[in-house]
Amino acid sequence: MQRDALPVLVVVVALLGAALAGAAVVTATNDDGTASGPADRTITVDATGEANAQPDQAVVRVAATAEGDNASAVRDSLAADADALREELAAAGVNESAYETTEYHIRERHRPPREGEREQPTYRGVHAFEVTLDDPDRAEDVIDAAADADAEVGTVQFTLSAETRDELREEAIEDAMGDARTQADAIAANGDLQVTNVATVDASQQRYRPVSYDGAAAVAERSAGADTQLDTGQVSVAYRVRVSYNATAAN
Repeated sequence: MQRDALPVLVVVVALLGAALAGAAVVTATNDDGTASGPADRTITVDATGEANAQPDQAVVRVAATAEGDNASAVRDSLAADADALREELAAAGVNESAYETTEYHIRERHRPPREGEREQPTYRGVHAFEVTLDDPDRAEDVIDAAADADAEVGTVQFTLSAETRDELREEAIEDAMGDARTQADAIAANGDLQVTNVATVDASQQRYRPVSYDGAAAVAERSAGADTQLDTGQVSVAYRVRVSYNATAAN
């Protein structure tokens, strides 16, 4: 006896937008993964949601450095330079509780200079600090303080506090879920189906994008006579979700 093959409908839809993108698959399946009747269908879609906000935190990485042919001399010079940096930070109104040491080392150079290179000091020391500010506008003060102490400025990041990041994450997921449902409804309507409820959700893919600057470039600008000015921009949090909806044949 010939059995009628049950159709499996697969639809792939690409939605392109300035901030959202998604794909969808519609299948008819049983719990064991085998083909099922037209009344039991699952619509699976991918969607991305994004939320943006002005940064409410800045992280500036600065470092005192020293070079010399004697490790002890480098250590002493490094300590003096780090103290000078602390004094400049204090003069700029930055409390010691706002920064911490992230790196300290004194290393010997083993590579001989290449042809045309000048002879390098035998030892180089670094004492690096990470300064966290609740007022992003004060990042410029830290850069100026580091420059006045002849310290190096690494990266400057405008970011979000944990509380604000959590709020944006919820907004991004809500945005993604809304787009996912819109996709699922559109696909169901075109396949003579009706979405009933959410079957599964995977919202594990997160993208967090703070605003970053090269601090050395800012110091170079300042040395050229220009005031230190940084545009904080906006920080974005994005979530990609994969949502499966149960669907039945439309009445």
